[in-house]
Amino acid sequence: MVTAFRPGPDREKPEDLLGHACTLVRLCGRDSALAAVLLALVLAGTVSRFAAGRPGLPALALLPVLAGSFAISAGYAVRSRRTLLAVLGQVRGRTGSPVDPGVPWTPFGSAVALEDRVRDEELRRLLSAAHRCGELSWQAVAWAVATSVLFLFWTLAAAMAGG
Repeated sequence: MVTAFRPGPDREKPEDLLGHACTLVRLCGRDSALAAVLLALVLAGTVSRFAAGRPGLPALALLPVLAGSFAISAGYAVRSRRTLLAVLGQVRGRTGSPVDPGVPWTPFGSAVALEDRVRDEELRRLLSAAHRCGELSWQAVAWAVATSVLFLFWTLAAAMAGG
């Protein structure tokens, strides 16, 4: 993911800024989906382990660490999505127009063209939010991988305890 993009004054076209923001948002979605898959696998494995019987004391002692890591990863994924939706809603509220020009309806105020200054300011807000969402979704993936590794240790502890 490219995170060092810094548009300068009049060097980037609005279409380029919007395209870069859209690319970052797509990458955020992929990262969040990957984190969700990893967390679903950990959750399924944990539930199936408990369905097989109560694990031993070492595994129960490691369970809060696993649960904490799981919660942190899920929290980052949710924050990424909520941040993006909030910014998109603010942009739409301030401009009265859809963020995606491909929407099938004509909202109120969309017939009025935005001033270049206002348009550029809103695009920069979108780009900033896309970078923030990218960072949050990357953190979600990192914590999901850590949760997966902790799950392996938890499974080993449960097996060694004979539970």
